[in-house]
Parts: sequence; C-alpha cells; structure tokens
Amino acid sequence: MNVEAPIRAPRGIKDILPPDAARFETVLKEAEAILALGGFQKVLLPMFESTSLFARSIGGATDIVEKEMYTFLDKGGDQYSLRPEGTASLLRAAIEHRLVDPSRVIRLAYSGPMFRHERPQAGRLRQFTQIGAEVLGPLTPSDDVDLLSLLHRMAIDFALPSWSLLLNSLGCPLCRPAYRESLVSFLLAHSGSLCETCHRRTAQNPLRVLDCKVPSCQETLERAPRITEHLCPKSRDHFEEVKRGLDALDIPYVLSHRLVRGLDYYTETTFEFVSDALGAQSTWAAGGRYDGLTAELGGPDVPGIGFAAGIERLWLLREKAGTLPAPERHPVRILVFSMDAKGNGAALDLVRKLRKEGIPASGHFSGGKIKSAFRQAERDGALFLAILGEDELRQETVQIKNLTTGEQKAWPLNDAKTIADRIRTEGTSSIPLSTRQET
Repeated sequence: MNVEAPIRAPRGIKDILPPDAARFETVLKEAEAILALGGFQKVLLPMFESTSLFARSIGGATDIVEKEMYTFLDKGGDQYSLRPEGTASLLRAAIEHRLVDPSRVIRLAYSGPMFRHERPQAGRLRQFTQIGAEVLGPLTPSDDVDLLSLLHRMAIDFALPSWSLLLNSLGCPLCRPAYRESLVSFLLAHSGSLCETCHRRTAQNPLRVLDCKVPSCQETLERAPRITEHLCPKSRDHFEEVKRGLDALDIPYVLSHRLVRGLDYYTETTFEFVSDALGAQSTWAAGGRYDGLTAELGGPDVPGIGFAAGIERLWLLREKAGTLPAPERHPVRILVFSMDAKGNGAALDLVRKLRKEGIPASGHFSGGKIKSAFRQAERDGALFLAILGEDELRQETVQIKNLTTGEQKAWPLNDAKTIADRIRTEGTSSIPLSTRQET
C-alpha cells in the first residue's frame, strides 16, 4: 500500500518546541516588561486586516505591499491581508476606538506574529514575532529620545553583542519635495550605473532607491544627495534636538544618510538598531516618526513615533551573548502511577485533587513496570512519583517517592492536602534529574 509522505511545515515557517517554546515566550515577556516600564499599555490586535489599510499606510509602491503580503479574498469577496507589520493595525484600532486625542499623549504596545513572503534565511522567516510600541499625541523631539532610550535599555539589559544605533532624518512634507526633486535628478543622471529595481523605484518611490543592496549600485548611491542637507529649519531643529538629547543621555549613535526604512509613512527621525553578530539580517529593532499618518487613516492629525523589534533576532543575539533564559523545569511536579487498570480511577481522583490544591500533576495510567514510570517522570521533570498498586488500593494509601532524595513514604490516599503541603515543602531541590535513583 502507498503511504503518503508526512506533511511538513511551509517553507519559512518554524516550529518552536519544548523547552525552547517556554524560553521564547520568556524572551518576549522580558521585552514586554521593558515596555511596561516605559508606561506602554498592551493592545491585542487581529491577525488580518483589510488590504487597503496596509496599502494606505505602508505605501502601494513598497516591496511589502507589492511582493510580500499574504492577501486573500474571503467568502464575501472582500480582500484581506495577514498583517505584515503592527503599526497600521494599532493605529486603525486606536482611531476606531477613539484612543487618539490631540490633547494628550498615549503609549500603546503590541506583540505577536507578522507575515511576509520573503526569502527565508537566518533571522528572517515568513511568520515571525514582533513586539512594538507607538506613542501618539502632542509630541516633541524629547519623545523621540525617550523611545530610543527604552530600546537602548533593552540592548543593555539583554547584553546584546556588537549593537549600534543608526540615525537619520527624513524631513517633513515641506522639505521632502525639494529633496525628492534633487534626488531624482541625480538618479536619472546616473541611471546607467543603477539596477533595474532602482530604475523602477526612481519613477515610483525615489527615496527607496537609497535602500538598494545591489553591490554594483553602492558607489553611485553613496554620492547621492543627502536629505539632512535639504532639511527645512523646523526639521533641522528637530533633528538637532534629538541628537542633543541622545548625547545628554550618553546613548551612542551613527548618522546614516541612506537610512530610509521600507515604509512610506516615516517623517523626521528614523532609526535602526543593528548588530554585526546577525550577519546580513543585522537589524533587530527599527522605527521612527510618522507625523500625519493618523490623519491619513481618518483619525485626528497628531504626531506619532514607534518601533518594532524582532523576537527571533533578539533570541539569536541573546543566544550569542549567552543571556538566553535558562530552560525551565517542566511544570509537572508529581507523576501519579497506576500499576494496573484497577487503580486508574483512584489515580485520576488523586491527580484532580492535587491540581485543586495548586500542585501540577499528571497521571501514568498504562500500567507496566515501575521503570516505565521513572522514565516518564524523568521526561516530565517530575520531582515526586506517587505509586498506586494493589496493596496501596487495599490499604487506601499511596506511596510518595521524592525523586531527588530517594525517600519514600506511604500517605493516606484521601489526604491530598497533606501530600500537596509536602510537595510544596520538599519540591525546591535543584539536584539534576540525571542524579536520581530508580530504587
């Protein structure tokens, strides 16, 4: 008979298995804790949105919208997309539920999976996890500095290796048109040394040309006009104040005149936190100002600034630095072993009572030799083994064995509270599981 090959995960999708799943969640929670210190409140966002939301916010001529979004029609014929990033979704929610107010500042955060159809490689997946933060309201350059200081805190607390902050300004709607005209003139004059993608972007979205990674384009693009030399007085003052604020806090940065990011909504301050330890995928957090985006999406015209950090990349960096959370011991602290089917009912009842007492418990109901119960306890990370055989059932007792010390004692089967108290008292040993005895 023909046996079909097992179904595998789609390309670019990664399963995270125990014990790494718990460690991954801890990395995420520790990042969320830093945002909580910054006064950010978490918003839970939907996995998919109307495609038009991303086209309006990210920009129809960006690679994300043109090539990378997972888009589908639902049964009603409406077009939706899995979220490729979190800012647009969060702003949509903030506007819809009237959280945006021109008279006050609000700090919101999000986390969860994002989806982009990219070429998978180390640190780049088609489903990846991000944590992000957005500040909306009557902002000043000091708010830019404050957000950057929070990411700086994350880099320091996690001991990330070889990291640096890249900084640039993209100006405002007043000064950007003149720079765009200067840039386009330069690109057309040097089109012979640029790739086909640069030619297309010159016509559609010229700032994105500066983000080109094709080696043959680099020498030409390094000579392109710099937007920081075309800033209007207001944008120039804004950028200078941001730099002064970073200097005052001793946060190092590198000016990067070709840093434009891949999204159309950015204005003024833009930034990336990068690390040489990640290779080609060097960015682990990035963001910037997006003044005007809330108005573009139908809300009040208030400034905004935000960032997103990739949890997979934070994981890789912390792994290199040796600061990943230690694997947690499996939560099962006691395994209840029924030596044959006659004891399954009593074993189930004891498991239920122990759980009611707050003790993580599981059952081993398949009977067999006692060695099989010890092996299961080893796999579960259990600290205690409860044994129910014929003698115990007849005497209405249960043998409780401390798998760390080897001590074993009979306890009344109906006294789950006393058993739970003993587990809580004795279950703090850190002796490795491999040192336990099976006798």
